Amino acid sequence: MCGIAGFISLDGRRDPAWLDALGRTMTEAMAHRGEGACAPYVSSCGTVMLCATRLAVRDRTAAGDQPMTDPGGRVVLVHNGEVYGSRSPAPPLWPRRTTCDTEFVLQQICRESDPGNALRPLSGMFALAWHDTSTGRVVLARDHFGVKPLVYAFTHGGLLFASEAGVLLRTGLVAPEADPEEYVLRSWIRMDAADDRTWLRGVKSLQPAEYLVVDPPRTRTHRYWRPEPDDVPVGPEEIRAAFDRAVAERSVSDVPRAAVLSGGVDSSAIVAGLTAAGLPIDAYVLRYQDGIGGSGDDVAHAAEVADRLGVPLTVCDLDRHAAADLVPILPTRLMRPLLHGAELAMHQLYRTIAGDGNVVVYSGHGADELWGYQDGRYFPVVDPAAPTHVHGRHYLTHRLYPDERPVWARLVSWLAHELDVDMTAVATQVWERTMAEYRSLGTPDPLKRGRYHLMRRFLVYVNDMVDATSSTFTLEDRPVFQDVTLAELAFRCPEYLKDTGEPGSHKELLKTALADLLPDSVRRRRKQGFPTPTDPGYVRRLTELADGLGAPFGLPPLPAGLRAELGVGEWMFLASTSAWLDHLAELRTDPRSHGEQFRSPVALADSGQRGRP
Repeated sequence: MCGIAGFISLDGRRDPAWLDALGRTMTEAMAHRGEGACAPYVSSCGTVMLCATRLAVRDRTAAGDQPMTDPGGRVVLVHNGEVYGSRSPAPPLWPRRTTCDTEFVLQQICRESDPGNALRPLSGMFALAWHDTSTGRVVLARDHFGVKPLVYAFTHGGLLFASEAGVLLRTGLVAPEADPEEYVLRSWIRMDAADDRTWLRGVKSLQPAEYLVVDPPRTRTHRYWRPEPDDVPVGPEEIRAAFDRAVAERSVSDVPRAAVLSGGVDSSAIVAGLTAAGLPIDAYVLRYQDGIGGSGDDVAHAAEVADRLGVPLTVCDLDRHAAADLVPILPTRLMRPLLHGAELAMHQLYRTIAGDGNVVVYSGHGADELWGYQDGRYFPVVDPAAPTHVHGRHYLTHRLYPDERPVWARLVSWLAHELDVDMTAVATQVWERTMAEYRSLGTPDPLKRGRYHLMRRFLVYVNDMVDATSSTFTLEDRPVFQDVTLAELAFRCPEYLKDTGEPGSHKELLKTALADLLPDSVRRRRKQGFPTPTDPGYVRRLTELADGLGAPFGLPPLPAGLRAELGVGEWMFLASTSAWLDHLAELRTDPRSHGEQFRSPVALADSGQRGRP
């Protein structure tokens, strides 16, 4: 893993000293994502800057440092993530100077004139940026599933990009502002990444399987991959072979490894697969105080799996006081309010894992979205006979969220009213923006459409959350099931084979494929998400926290009737929203975040003010 960032001039202005100063500031802002950094690359024409903070996982020598250039000096690359190989292997263009994956990616890019052809066969997780010095073109790219984030903004006559939104804000070139309408929309849909916009005004997110081409002054976005839906039966043997390959590819590491082990199907199979390959692995499971929220079940099942495999297991305890203390802190890393208890659990797990000296972490997120959720009922089953362009529109825009989370819906509706946001317009955007991927897959099957929506929306939300919490502790999380071959099998497979409709039958085909890796108790276990505390003491603590921070956006106090209905999720959301908005306000008043340091790059260099912004 690394952090990458850069700037591309779109108006032809040339200022190498300004770019160098900007690059050093952005590199320092990403220090938590890696162990060290080289000087930024600034093009000879003075219009392009690329920089990276490196976490060396393979080939920890200086030969793997970034930015990296091909032997001829034509292409300069910065790379975040891990690329395990190519599904279309080709001989190397030049004798390899390193064993790290960055040089492998560089060779693929140099081999193909079409970025899509270079990116499509890559197996791994990545965010890339490269400059072709012969053409002047810069390309930004994100992996097939969006495991690694890449955000950007048009500002100061150019395009500014980074692995984290906070890095953009720390330059002072992007205003740290929240848009009320976007806030209401993203709060309404809650656990979805709506589209290429973010919670911050003017900051966009490159989407999974997309690349952005910059030919100044023009920019264009392209999608290079999507799974092809079909209904061809897929056997357990084919799934198992793909899973084994995915585990083997991700097993290469020159640093200590760990795994999140919740005692569910996905994480248990991954730890078993790694153990079978003879790799040393430490396992970690989260437990809330008194085992609430189902975390006690996680510990019991994880202990059974760890004992069976002979793997050391560490239980990460999190009491309600520590959980509440994280609520105002995590929004400053996520750059959004807290929407789910998973943020707290992941933060605690990664903190413990890193504290024990581990660097690479294996996790199972992505399997549910592709192979089956909670008895198949995660997304609405709409009428397959309806015209494909209106599949469930009224339900998906007007009924889904109020029916699933009525208190949440009433809270967000109140916020919208107080912020003067039109909820009718928000409902329209749910269909036009959030559900665009639901409609885009070339099949009339609403189940496959729903699964594609999950992969392109909800899974991206999970990936962004995982990246923010793991990178806080300089960790690289490798999600084994987010593998292109496994995904293509999942979309080729008829949905009825994944879930028979019987209680406990979710992911039945996947369980069959991985049967010898799983204890019977794990195979029979009902699906549970990440737990969150629910005891009254935690609710009281969150209520006090929210009251102390004040209502978001300076709004009036909640109506008494609505206030009495709120539970853990709503109070956590309100408190974290206020903390997040306070953080944005602090950035606006911080003189280092006003862009003043880049008005005179020479003065900046002379004064030595190139430290962390």
